[in-house]
Amino acid sequence: MKAEPWYVDAFGGTMNEGYKTYMAEEWGFEKRGDRPLFEKLCLEGAQAGLSWATILAKRENYRSAFHNFDIERCAAMTDDEITDLVQGDGGVIRHRGKLESVRNNAQRVLDLIAEKADDDEAAATPEHGWFDAFLWNFVDDSPVLNEWTGLKDMPAETPTSIAMSKALKARGFKFVGPKICYSLMQACGLVIDHPKDSPEWLAAKARIEARQTPNGRRPPRKKRRS
Repeated sequence: MKAEPWYVDAFGGTMNEGYKTYMAEEWGFEKRGDRPLFEKLCLEGAQAGLSWATILAKRENYRSAFHNFDIERCAAMTDDEITDLVQGDGGVIRHRGKLESVRNNAQRVLDLIAEKADDDEAAATPEHGWFDAFLWNFVDDSPVLNEWTGLKDMPAETPTSIAMSKALKARGFKFVGPKICYSLMQACGLVIDHPKDSPEWLAAKARIEARQTPNGRRPPRKKRRS
């Protein structure tokens, strides 16, 4: 009989099939692009004080409520639209601060994009966007292959996630504490936190090493406490 993935054993019987699929097909896979990373930042913020299972079950509702996390459309949302989400039954967590943070953070992403573009008008926009470049710069644009032995060894935050949180807060982002930032880093493949030598860890290692990189990016770095 085939053994269950490590995360099924680690989380016990709390994982439904949707969560298992998310872990198998999304968690720890390299996510690039301004919009996908903005979406993930917003959903991680929505998770604060709750479980990821709760937010994952409502993810499509969030996408519907926030225009599929189109950054410009989220930035332009009105107070009335936010109030409708707070008072309505759109299947999202009706926490005004969290809902308003989506609009705020979209505006801050647009500020960052405008600032970076103005700083060096001669420079081409990075391949995956300015917000992408801002976040991935915290790991030198290369996934960090950690070597935890299991869930109990994985930190809730690290010096890198603390630095990311401080940088985002300095730019006016909200719901971006160090734990939220580290959760984003894990989910989006900035760090690989599958337990060392598990099938998932080995597959992630092989994916990164096999990646064709015309710009000569180095193979995954092995680094603890990233």
